[in-house]
Amino acid sequence: MRAGFSQQAAGADATHQAARDQVLLWVLFETGITLSEVCALRIADLDQHTGLLPVRGTGGKDRQIPLDPICLSHLRWYLRQRDAMSRRGLVSRLTGGDPLFSTSGKQPLSKNRVSMVIARFRQRAGLSDTTFSPQVLRHSFALRYLQAGGSPQGLQALMGYEGMAPVRQYLSWYDQLLYEQLQHESQER
Repeated sequence: MRAGFSQQAAGADATHQAARDQVLLWVLFETGITLSEVCALRIADLDQHTGLLPVRGTGGKDRQIPLDPICLSHLRWYLRQRDAMSRRGLVSRLTGGDPLFSTSGKQPLSKNRVSMVIARFRQRAGLSDTTFSPQVLRHSFALRYLQAGGSPQGLQALMGYEGMAPVRQYLSWYDQLLYEQLQHESQER
């Protein structure tokens, strides 16, 4: 009987880890936050009604990141899964001060652990480090923000940059992307 419970707990832990990893990846992709910032998030940080996620960046600067409805939906689902596991007694009850993304021992994920999660996804997809990394997810967020019509000042605030130099790099990449798209379209005609 004891072995059955142990196997059941291990299965629940693996399910929790898979759900955590998927939502973690989604949050990194949708917010452009850094590994340090995602590791520092707490359950109480997320406003599940407004979809705002307060993030503390370097130098203690706080900023509010709005989550899109799909990302917020994934986070809510993940938190319900964690809560359901707690009610079954498989995992201790979580409080708002607990890490949003934690190990099975309820410790906050480290930057190294998050990097390992991304490496597992990358390996499964057969991608290289240069095509899929935390930094690539951050760059992707910035470019998608600009493509959607976001302002450079808005991007600076969302990314937590002190100056405009990093934003100018994104603007340069965006201009290059537009140029390549126009070249491709003109070749197809």
